[in-house]
Amino acid sequence: MERKKEQKAKAGLSRKDISEVLRGFYKENLEPKFEQIDKRFEQVDGRLDGIEKKLVEHDERFRDLSNHFDEIYKRFDRVETEYLMISSAIDRLEKKLEKLERIEEKLDIEISKREFIEKEILELKGKVQILNNRIEEIENRLKRVN
Repeated sequence: MERKKEQKAKAGLSRKDISEVLRGFYKENLEPKFEQIDKRFEQVDGRLDGIEKKLVEHDERFRDLSNHFDEIYKRFDRVETEYLMISSAIDRLEKKLEKLERIEEKLDIEISKREFIEKEILELKGKVQILNNRIEEIENRLKRVN
């Protein structure tokens, strides 16, 4: 230890001297830099606050958009369900229409047959009338002959 004291004595510097030199160095060189760094941190902190506010706003907007999309998907689900119901109803109607068309074809055939039968009946009535007229004539001749 004595050696150290001797070395310090030779150098002529005491703890107080060293402390004062370091304080001066700090005040002249380091403190302004730390103040600059502190100001920069304050600026960055202000920017981060602004960014954080914008992030909160964006989160709210995204939440709103997400809710909006959820509503749209619900509507699409309803539309899809209605579409399926309508498609099913159309299929049933088409099947009924096919049955009706077959019935209509059968009715057309029956109508044709009926028209043919009515025409035959009219012809037969005409022939019966002719036969009745002849029978009357024959009866009238027989009455005259008798």
